Amino acid sequence: MKTITRCTLSACAAFLFVLGCDNDKPAPTAASAAPSAAPAPAPTPTPEAPKPEPKAESGRPEKIDLTLTPERRTAIEAKYPSEKGFLVEKDLEATLQKNKALKDEKTALAAFDKLAKGKWILFSGNAANLTASNFDMGVVYTPQMPGDSIGMSKQWFPVHMSEVEGYKQDALKTGDMVVVLVKYDGASKASPGQELVATGVWK
Repeated sequence: MKTITRCTLSACAAFLFVLGCDNDKPAPTAASAAPSAAPAPAPTPTPEAPKPEPKAESGRPEKIDLTLTPERRTAIEAKYPSEKGFLVEKDLEATLQKNKALKDEKTALAAFDKLAKGKWILFSGNAANLTASNFDMGVVYTPQMPGDSIGMSKQWFPVHMSEVEGYKQDALKTGDMVVVLVKYDGASKASPGQELVATGVWK
C-alpha cells in the first residue's frame, strides 16, 4: 500500500515539474506569431503623352516641299488665272547652266532677261536680304563642280522682289524657304507677286 502511494506521489511530482518547465518558456512575440507582410508593389510609371511637333512662331510649316506638282500648278492657276502658263525659275536656271559662255553675272543676267522678262516666273528657294517691303532670291547660272560638297563653286545673281502679297519680314528669317510667283521686269527686278505659302495656295 505504501509502495503504491509513493509511486502516485512521484508521478504527481514529475507532472508538476514538467508543467512548471512549460510555464517558464517565453510566450511568442507578436512579430514572430504574425506572418510578415509582403512589400507593396512599386507603382507602374504612367507613360508620357507624345509631345506635339513644334510649330514656327510665324505659323508657317517647319518644312516646305518645293516640288511643283501638277496639282499645285492647277491650284495656282485657278487662284491666279491671269498668270496661267507661268514659267519655272529652276527650268530657266538649267538652261543657263548649259550655256558654257556665261562666265560672269553681266552676261548671265542678260541671258536670263531674254528668257524671262515680262513673264510670270515661279521662284522657290531661300529668301535673303529681308527688308520691310522686299527681299532677294538667287538665280544660279553655273553648275556645281564635281567634288564641291557645299556649293561654293556655283555662281549666281540676285533678283530683287517687291510688292509681294503675303510677304512679312517678321514672319521670316534670312535663309527661310519661300515659294513666290512674280512678274519679272528685267534687270534683276520683279514685282508684283504672291508668296504662295503665305497665301495658302502652296499645300
